[in-house]
Amino acid sequence: MLSRWTPSVDPPAAAGVPRSGHGIPSDGHLKRMRSDYIISNKRLLGAPMTTATTDRRDQIMQVAAHLFRERGFHATSVREIADAVGLQGGSLYAHVDSKDDLLWEIVNRSADRFFEALSPVLNSDLDILHKLRDAITTHVGVITADLDAAAVYTTEWRHLPPDRQSQIAERRDEYESRFRSLVRQGIREGFLSPVDEAYATLFILSTLNYLYLWYRPGGRMSSEAVARLLADFIFDGLRRRTT
Repeated sequence: MLSRWTPSVDPPAAAGVPRSGHGIPSDGHLKRMRSDYIISNKRLLGAPMTTATTDRRDQIMQVAAHLFRERGFHATSVREIADAVGLQGGSLYAHVDSKDDLLWEIVNRSADRFFEALSPVLNSDLDILHKLRDAITTHVGVITADLDAAAVYTTEWRHLPPDRQSQIAERRDEYESRFRSLVRQGIREGFLSPVDEAYATLFILSTLNYLYLWYRPGGRMSSEAVARLLADFIFDGLRRRTT
């Protein structure tokens, strides 16, 4: 079951990634990517570990999310994940049970972050327009805080086993329902045009969810600036006209 706010067609490949004839990153690009993680990416591999097991697991999660985003879940092997974190293939299983479990944890953690970010907005005493803006800002913040995990959450969750896929679909639908409650209130109070609330919610979330394809940390616009810009675009399209 696909969430209503996730298009059923996978997004185009990210720009700048050399691809083979089958749409898979070239071997040269993959080797450079591994090297980046093993040698250059000090944030992942060079920082001292205070709690070794937890930190190593988080490290594996981050690297797996990056590889799943770049190559896709099925095209990424356990050996490649182990190589990227400097482990022997079999040693990876001291930290994770399977590649499926890695995907599950990445996607489930992302769902947790979306709910945790939205909950204070729903419970605040702000007027509905401020709530909607804050909901957009927090959603964008979750995505830009971990672009790799956001990409995996948006597209690769469909490769989970059927039982886990159903659980994530339910969580995504619940998040959509909570977001839709804000849109419904905005329409009811006359701040938004009297449009179909489900399609309006789909429009908002679809606009935000593929942000990972083009947002670049350290670019000319911060996450907060991008959120404000997208909110302006969204509300200019949905706001109620009085003339």
